[in-house]
Amino acid sequence: MNYIVFGKLILAETLKKMTDLNNDDISELITQIPIQKYKKGTVLLKQGDKPGMSYYLIKGCVRQYVSNENGKETTVDFYIDEQAINIVSYANEDGDSMYSLACLEDCIMVSCPEVMTRDLDNTQPEFREMLKIFFQKQFIDLQKNYASFKAQLPEERFQALVKNRPELLKRVPQTILSSYLDITPETFSRYKKTLM
Repeated sequence: MNYIVFGKLILAETLKKMTDLNNDDISELITQIPIQKYKKGTVLLKQGDKPGMSYYLIKGCVRQYVSNENGKETTVDFYIDEQAINIVSYANEDGDSMYSLACLEDCIMVSCPEVMTRDLDNTQPEFREMLKIFFQKQFIDLQKNYASFKAQLPEERFQALVKNRPELLKRVPQTILSSYLDITPETFSRYKKTLM
């Protein structure tokens, strides 16, 4: 099965679960949504650039990170299968992205021009509803994860990762996970040996 057919099937199932659209409306909407494939290593957005697209990640893993003046990268979050990536919320007051996004795996995504997500009043009602649901879910997930993450000790963050997002342990390199947890790779290895 090619990636477009696969992507449309997953997207249709997601829409059935998350919306009140009937099968005919979903089928009609799916025909209008562009599905694209991105190779592992593709940088979707660079910190400092103007965000131009938002995405719905059908399959794959995307890393969100920041780089300081010395080029040190710090991982902020990960997006995996069936998650929205609303880039509009990543821009600072000048409209520049505060983050970079890179594919850690080959990814299948819906790419949505930022202008469509900003001007929802002029988009098709079904598409507007889909975007609203996807981005609301993203916002709720971000808020929930951020609040609990910041309040935890490093060991607790590691245990929460193992419990709540175990798929990342198989899909993301250990050095990147260390950055995400704000611990050294050596500490990550020690936790992995003693806590798993």
